[in-house]
Amino acid sequence: MSPSTESPSIERRAAAVITGASSGVGSALALRFAETVERVILIGRDAARLQATARAAEQRGASSACHVAQLESATELEALAAQLARLPAVSVLIHAAGEFSSEPVAELEPEVFDRVLRVNLRAPYLLSRALLGPLQQGAGDIVFINSSVVGQRRAGLAAYGGSKAGLMALADSLRQECNPLGLRVLSVFLGATATPMQRDIHAQQARPYWPQALLQPEDVAQLVHAALALPRGAEVTDLHLRPAAAHRPPQ
Repeated sequence: MSPSTESPSIERRAAAVITGASSGVGSALALRFAETVERVILIGRDAARLQATARAAEQRGASSACHVAQLESATELEALAAQLARLPAVSVLIHAAGEFSSEPVAELEPEVFDRVLRVNLRAPYLLSRALLGPLQQGAGDIVFINSSVVGQRRAGLAAYGGSKAGLMALADSLRQECNPLGLRVLSVFLGATATPMQRDIHAQQARPYWPQALLQPEDVAQLVHAALALPRGAEVTDLHLRPAAAHRPPQ
């Protein structure tokens, strides 16, 4: 018999749960992990874009499930957490959803402050807590998509910067608690990335938007996937990415 010309099938892991999966970095991560997991579970606000991500993920070999949810809503978040907690096994939980605010404290309304913290910090906390059991069953990883604003001293970032600093603290604490359980925790600190959020930020600040000069979501997804592909005896704890200076547009 002649040797088979078929390419060997990959051994797929259980499931990837991804927030913010309807666009930007979350969508890119969903598509990258769809190549190596059995199922992608996509969470986002926009049903149409979430379904588009799901269709693209299925073309890469994974089944999909979509959950349209407003993560700032305590009711919706708690219902989602309870539903996801029933999953049998999760290989990776990725927190990519985000809410931005750039108001100075004197102009920052309490409801805006609360919304940013609920999306950027409370939702990752609650979903991570709910999925600890399935993650243990799947020998899983938790990924927090963070921001390069952590550690920067800039006006107008009380809500956003505070939430991201808190997210770093959550990840660091969770890592110490979860490593003995066999789970790894990765924080990814991104500079300006070509996403709808970054486009809106540029518009708010009346700055020209040059997406080609920013980090590309697909590059972020490739690096995160590579970090988690390391053998379980190795753990990448922090990744810092920024746009390359050579690609910045002329001033």
